[in-house]
Amino acid sequence: MTNETVGTWVLESPRPSRMQGLEMLAMLVLKDLRVRYKSRFLGYLWAVANPLAFCFVYYIAFHRIMRVQMEHYPLFLLTGLFPWVWASNTITLSAMAYRANPGLVRKVRMRRAILPLSSAVQEMLHFLFAVPILLGTVILAFGIGHATWIVLIPLLALMQLAMLYPIGLAVAAVNVVVHDIEYLVGIGLQMVFCLTPIVYPASAVPAELRPYFRLNPFAPLIAAWRAALVDGRLDMTAVFHCCVFAAAAAVVALSIHRAIEPRIGELV
Repeated sequence: MTNETVGTWVLESPRPSRMQGLEMLAMLVLKDLRVRYKSRFLGYLWAVANPLAFCFVYYIAFHRIMRVQMEHYPLFLLTGLFPWVWASNTITLSAMAYRANPGLVRKVRMRRAILPLSSAVQEMLHFLFAVPILLGTVILAFGIGHATWIVLIPLLALMQLAMLYPIGLAVAAVNVVVHDIEYLVGIGLQMVFCLTPIVYPASAVPAELRPYFRLNPFAPLIAAWRAALVDGRLDMTAVFHCCVFAAAAAVVALSIHRAIEPRIGELV
């Protein structure tokens, strides 16, 4: 039997095992980390530059110009923007997971669903690398930290990963059939951003519109992160809504992916 090699990863079985899948996932994630953080400090700087830059812009626009009155508004922005950047980047990268890697999809015996998963895991690690900035900002603002961060941050990170992976899996599969999906994803994310209480508090939403805002799964996600980072507590209602969405999204995404997967190799 002829072996197929990707980097240092050798596949000998026509049906890759779960262990081989984990090895492939680790290889893809480590490759991204080496590229992203090759310059060390500059690599880390680019990982946090996006949310910090947007925080500065929104602070000037809403707090200084529009005079939105909110205590610790920069902290409010940061605790919403960092999780959002992770979500946005993951979905955007996942949409191209198959089309950007035709060689892996066609020639390597692998669980194809690993490709969008690697995008989600990569962005999760970039987010976790930036968490010290968030925690430092909280400590500077209030003078104290929370011991519960040790448990809450990994818990919410896994919860967000569980929410994002099904979305990425679905858009990756659909994008090989309808190539315009990658552009629609960008437009959709901009719309969802505006409908998520990131630069404004949920209390600012008119009462008659709040039922519609509750349909947005990213609203409770951001609320859960803010409760954990600022108050050191677990917002059980927000977590429950996120878990329900993650479970429903997983069912839908698996159905979509299973229907399209046999044709992915010929369509990319």
